[in-house]
Amino acid sequence: MKKTILISMCGLLLIGGWIRSTPAAAAGDYDKADLQQDQKQADKFVERYGIIETLGPLAPVALSPFFGLACLSGTSILCDAGILPANDFLQGNEVLNNWLVFLLFAGLTVVTSVPKLVSVSKVFAEAVDRVETYAGIISYAVILLAAQQSAPQEDVVVYSAGFFTLTHNGLLACMAAVNIFVIASVRFFFELLVLISPIPTLDAIFECTNKGIAAVLACIYAFNPYLAFVLNIFIFLVCLVIFKWVNRRLRYLKAVLLEPILLGLVRKLLGRDTYDPDWKIKRQLARQLGDVELVVKAFPSRRLGKIKKKDRCYLVFGADALSLIRPHLLKPALIRNIEAGQIARDVQEGLTAYSVELTENGKPCELVFGRVYTEKLETIRTKLSDLKT
Repeated sequence: MKKTILISMCGLLLIGGWIRSTPAAAAGDYDKADLQQDQKQADKFVERYGIIETLGPLAPVALSPFFGLACLSGTSILCDAGILPANDFLQGNEVLNNWLVFLLFAGLTVVTSVPKLVSVSKVFAEAVDRVETYAGIISYAVILLAAQQSAPQEDVVVYSAGFFTLTHNGLLACMAAVNIFVIASVRFFFELLVLISPIPTLDAIFECTNKGIAAVLACIYAFNPYLAFVLNIFIFLVCLVIFKWVNRRLRYLKAVLLEPILLGLVRKLLGRDTYDPDWKIKRQLARQLGDVELVVKAFPSRRLGKIKKKDRCYLVFGADALSLIRPHLLKPALIRNIEAGQIARDVQEGLTAYSVELTENGKPCELVFGRVYTEKLETIRTKLSDLKT
């Protein structure tokens, strides 16, 4: 919650510096002439920076990156032909207004969507979904850059501090990337829930619904960019509220469902049967803690103090100690030392994952970890049984 408030405050400061509006008149001196002048300034601001037309189509791109970009490209071609109303962002864009670009994104849409409808390839398609999201962010950044280069105004510096300079185009690109990433992450979470659903046609229904909503939003943007912008802001705020809750469970589902398959593919394609996916975090923790013999990525089934439910943690086995560590990006990792009597000496095997029971304050908690540790299972059991009481 504190991070969300801090990010919101930084965003408000950036927007305040970006707009650089003049001080408002006193309440008693404000009249209709001042209102008309402010409205003119607002119209000039929107016309100059193109916020509405630039950020309006982000929702369909976030919901289905390749399909959303295909819709934007088709809309750009129709605008240029005079079939749809003129749109400065789409009509003059050298990237979108191209039949080859439209066919390319349409083909990528088919390639990435059809495997989600087939039971055998659904898991692989979901694994590739994150690549599609980042590809969509990069593609939209290129489209945004092409639109700004064709515009007559020069790039305006929004914020400058020492060697760091944030321009108007850079700020728009950052806003677009955050918008797409947040909405796409929430959508990906629900796709993983659909993946494990026992209903056979639910994945096809969800995929068709997702594409349908993206098409409707793209159509709204073609006729009314202002309404599309408002809808995009609404969708983004709803997704932002649940983003942290979704992100924790998204990491858990990826560790349980996708990582075992991806690990098998990496080992088979690279020919490295002993490849360890935790080698980076193991080396990082070794610098902080010293002797680290084994690292197991685990997710608690309930809250443990400051560690929330489904938080990504690491069960770290040292020479004579066992710790549960919750790493943080911008501050020191949270370390909880575990005594031998608090943790079970054996590993429970579930349908899709393993777990070991941890008891704290008389309440049991399962530490769940994926099947990427199947080859290390006996080593984990041995280290648990060798813990000194």
